[in-house]
Amino acid sequence: MCGLYAYHRRSGPPQADLLGHLATLAGTRGPHAHGHATAGQRHVAPGPVNPASLAAVTGSVIGHARMATAGHYQDLRAAQPLQAGALFIAHNGTVPAHRFHATAHGLTLQTDSDSEVLGQLLARAVTLAGVASLLDHLTPGLPLALLVLDADGSVTAARRAHPLHVRRAPEGTYLCSLPFPGSTPLADQTVTRLDATGETLHPLSTTASLRAAQGGPAWTP
Repeated sequence: MCGLYAYHRRSGPPQADLLGHLATLAGTRGPHAHGHATAGQRHVAPGPVNPASLAAVTGSVIGHARMATAGHYQDLRAAQPLQAGALFIAHNGTVPAHRFHATAHGLTLQTDSDSEVLGQLLARAVTLAGVASLLDHLTPGLPLALLVLDADGSVTAARRAHPLHVRRAPEGTYLCSLPFPGSTPLADQTVTRLDATGETLHPLSTTASLRAAQGGPAWTP
C-alpha cells in the first residue's frame, strides 16, 4: 500500500499548497520512506513524507511514499521514485517473479525492489501501446498504480484497480492515490500519457482479478 502523487506542468508551476497537500495525502499510505523526482533529479529520504521538500518544484514531478514489501524498509536504494535511464518511476503494486524477468531480459538489478524490473523494461518501451503491453505481461490481472516521468517532463499514469485520482487545472494536471478537492478517479484499466500535446489514452487488456491473485504475491488496495 504505497502512495503516489504527481503534477504534469502545462502552462505554469503547480499550486504549492495543493502539491504539498497531495504529498501529505499520499504519505498516509507509506511511512517507511518518501521521494520525488523532477526532470533529471531524484530526492529520497527515510521516514514519512516531508511536503517542505517540494517547495522549489516548478515543473512536472512524481512522488512516492513507501510501504516496504520488497527489500528492507531502511534501504534507500529501494526507495522510489526509481531511476531507469532517463525515466523515473513510482509504482504501487507487485511484479511477480521479477528476478526471472530480469534474467530473461538480461537486466542487472541494483536493488531488491521488484519495481526496478518494471522501470528498466519501461525504459525500452517507445509507444504507449508498448507500455500497456509490458504492464499486461509483467503484472497480468494484478492491481497496480504507476507514474512515469520522462526527461521532457511528460508524465505517464497507469491504473488497474488500485486508486489514482486526477484533477485537470489551467496550469497543469494533478494526480494522487487518494481523492482530493476537485478530483475524479483516473480511468481504470488504462495507461494515460500527459505531454505537451495533451492527453493520450490506451487500454490495458488484462483486468484485475482478486481470485487470480489469491495464493500468489500479496497485494493491497
